[in-house]
Amino acid sequence: MMLMRALGQGSLSSVLKILVDAAWVAACAALGFIWLIAAISLVAQLAGGELKAGVLGEISIHGAGNLVSWTVVGSIVCLGVMAISSLLRGVFETLVAGDPFVPENAVRLRKISMALAGLELARLFVGPVINLLMHDGGELTLRFATNFVVWGAVLVLIVLSQVFDEGARLREDQKMTI
Repeated sequence: MMLMRALGQGSLSSVLKILVDAAWVAACAALGFIWLIAAISLVAQLAGGELKAGVLGEISIHGAGNLVSWTVVGSIVCLGVMAISSLLRGVFETLVAGDPFVPENAVRLRKISMALAGLELARLFVGPVINLLMHDGGELTLRFATNFVVWGAVLVLIVLSQVFDEGARLREDQKMTI
């Protein structure tokens, strides 16, 4: 069985770079969709109703707090995915070029770890805080469920960024050796 190469043109890295580009486009489209649904929901609420839609699962937005929370958290997630996709694209470009151990990749991986941590913190706190602040007197349920897989990924990315830092340093040392 022949395995696909990891580095260079036509490699697995090339395929992943295309998938990362597709994720960026999907996040842009999702952001537009969120704001479209928010606008429609706002009009529905001003008219005295609520929005219920069965597109891609069920979307039910009722009350101003729910609308603001849904829009803000959804926008944060889309912007986070766009930022992470852009950073990953830079990493994959160096992999396709066959030169992964550049200092910029260590910085990119650190930024990705911070973005993931920020997204998880936003998921944990932004929505519930908005719902709490805009509570209209009805039933209020706040959930704070930590996603340990995300925090594990953050730690792995921090370690990988240090590995890439060391790899870039060793590469520079090797260039200085005769």
